[in-house]
Amino acid sequence: MIFQIKHTKPNFFGGSFFKILLTIFFILILFFVFNTNWARSFVSNIFYPFLKTGDFFYGTIGQIPKYFYNKNELIKENTELSNKIENLYNNIADYESLKYENQKLRQELGLKPTGNFITTAVIAKPPQIPLDSLFLGKGTEGGINNGDFVLASERVLIGKIVKTSKNRATASLNSFAGVITYGFVARTDEPLEINGAGGGNIETKVPIDFDIIVGDKIMAGGSLNYLAAIVGNIEEDNPSGFKKILMSLPANISKINIVFVEPIIKQ
Repeated sequence: MIFQIKHTKPNFFGGSFFKILLTIFFILILFFVFNTNWARSFVSNIFYPFLKTGDFFYGTIGQIPKYFYNKNELIKENTELSNKIENLYNNIADYESLKYENQKLRQELGLKPTGNFITTAVIAKPPQIPLDSLFLGKGTEGGINNGDFVLASERVLIGKIVKTSKNRATASLNSFAGVITYGFVARTDEPLEINGAGGGNIETKVPIDFDIIVGDKIMAGGSLNYLAAIVGNIEEDNPSGFKKILMSLPANISKINIVFVEPIIKQ
C-alpha cells in the first residue's frame, strides 16, 4: 500500500506563535497581579512558615559552635573563681588567727601591771558559763588562790577568785549577785559599799544628800587603788531619804581574753 505524503506550508501564525503570545500574556498578568500589595502579602503569608523555619535552623546551627565555646569558657572561669574563693577563705582564716594572737600579745605585754601579777587566759565567759563569771586557764599550780584580785588591765579591777583547782580557777565579777566590794568615790574620797546585782550591774543606796554624780568613778583598794565601777544612773527617793546608785563594770567583759591576777598575801 502506497501513501501520499502531503506537504504543508509553514504558517507564521501557527501554534508556536500563539504559545509564545500566551506565555508573554501570562507573565504580564503575573507581573501586574503580584505587583499589588495584597498579592505580595498573600504570597508572603504562604511562604512565611517555610522561610521562618529556614531562618530558625540556620540560626540554631550557627549558634552551635558558639554554645560549646561559651560553655568551655564558663567552666574555665568557674574553676578559676572557685580557686580564688578558696584562697580568700584561707587568707581570712590566717588573718583572724594572726589578729587573735596579736591581740593576746598586746594585752599581755602592753597592759600587764608592774609587780607580782599572774597572767592567765580567759577560757570561758558568759554566755558559755553563768553571767558575771570568768573561767581562767591557771589554778593553784600557777600561783592563783581564792580571794586574789582579778584585773582587766593595770588599774581596772573586775572581780575576785572564788574557786580554784590544780590548773583552773573561777572568778566572780564585781557585778555578781551578792558580791560586796568596799571602795570610795574617786572625786570626793567618800567611802562606799557597792553590791553586785547580776547581769553586769552594780548598785548601792546612799543618803539623799550623799555627794555622788553620774560618771563618778568608784575605786577599790589593793596593793594599789583600782577602778571598780562607774556611776551610770541615780534614782532619788525623797520620801525615804535615800537614793539608789546604779553602776557598771569599767571594762567590756565580752572583749577580754586575758586577765591579770594579783595574789593576796595572807598574814
